[in-house]
Amino acid sequence: MNRHDLDWRASPHAVRLAAVALVALAVALVTGEGAALIVAVPPLVMLAAARPPTVSTLDAEWRLSTERCFEGETVELHLVVRAVGRLDQFALTLVPGPVKLLGPATVTVTEGSWAEATWTLAVDRWGRRPVGTIEITCLDAGRTRRARLSFPAGELGVFPVPKPSRTGVRPADLLARLGDHTSRVAAEGVEFTGIRPYVPGDRPRRVNWAVSSRRGELHVNQQSAERAADVVVLLDTLSEAGVPGDTTLDRAVRGAAAVVRAQLRRADRVGIVVLGDRIRWLRPDLGERHFYRIAEAVLDAWREPGYRRPHVTRIPPPALPPGALVLVFSPLLDHDAVEVIRSLRERGFETVVVDVLREEPPRPADDLALRLWRLERAGLVRRMTDLGIPVVPWTGPDTLRTGVRP
Repeated sequence: MNRHDLDWRASPHAVRLAAVALVALAVALVTGEGAALIVAVPPLVMLAAARPPTVSTLDAEWRLSTERCFEGETVELHLVVRAVGRLDQFALTLVPGPVKLLGPATVTVTEGSWAEATWTLAVDRWGRRPVGTIEITCLDAGRTRRARLSFPAGELGVFPVPKPSRTGVRPADLLARLGDHTSRVAAEGVEFTGIRPYVPGDRPRRVNWAVSSRRGELHVNQQSAERAADVVVLLDTLSEAGVPGDTTLDRAVRGAAAVVRAQLRRADRVGIVVLGDRIRWLRPDLGERHFYRIAEAVLDAWREPGYRRPHVTRIPPPALPPGALVLVFSPLLDHDAVEVIRSLRERGFETVVVDVLREEPPRPADDLALRLWRLERAGLVRRMTDLGIPVVPWTGPDTLRTGVRP
């Protein structure tokens, strides 16, 4: 338990008693009526008989039933308060942050020295969300002194719900590379499948020197291995549009969560790169525990308004294993994010962009600005396609049916 010092002050009850006494005395002085003094005597006696509070400290302990949950799940906040001495009243209140209180608190008070309360909470939107502020109000045995405490109730990490994909757009190259199959990416193996140009990160021992000397540039032997594919999800948080709960970032996060869950369940190695106030990444790995590590990284994509954004145009090499397929969830609104995507293709990574933007600028009176914006947007998508980067419009959770072979 955490110990808190109590700062005792006059309670509203004491203020009312003093007010009644003062009014009665004033009436007696103005009118000369002694009967008014009779009204002033009881509150004055009660105030004079009040003793200083004997309780100087309070022990308070709170805990959440879990510090991590998915959107829409319920969490309980339990508070226990203990006083060394007797108090007349405990008032335990939770001032909620961006969470929902489901019904009133369940409060139990025992013998004026112990109290506990339980609140049931729910959060509808992913992110690191403050639970709120706990307020404790104490009254001494005479109810003439009051002490108030307040302290934060902690933070709740809310994971996005990964909805399963059933139908939707399925790029051919994506289907060829994902799933539990003989990998078509460069890998250590025994089956020779061809020769391809060298990309940064390839091992020197795989260089085919005969072909390299004939073609004038480095080429490596490509082999297949019975292993999972490497998939890296790139989450662009450098720009955001839309209404809270259905912004481009919300769609990107939930779409990324669905892809990660689907591929991990198909024994693929999945990693993540988050473009935000700084670049965060996790190298591809396997297993259910890795999903929660990725979910923690996704929570860091949420930020307070007014954050300081960096200038980034390139993903650090350690974040991307050679031959990985990169799935980018982006509204394609930020210049730095577009440059990052272009650099991925220039470095030889197969890249697919999921365009999560559905909003358009407000329609002006002459529609000219809107038409120019649409032309610029179409030109950007066309330039991406010309570079060999498919751009898939976001249509909901089933935009990509990953890991399924036709």
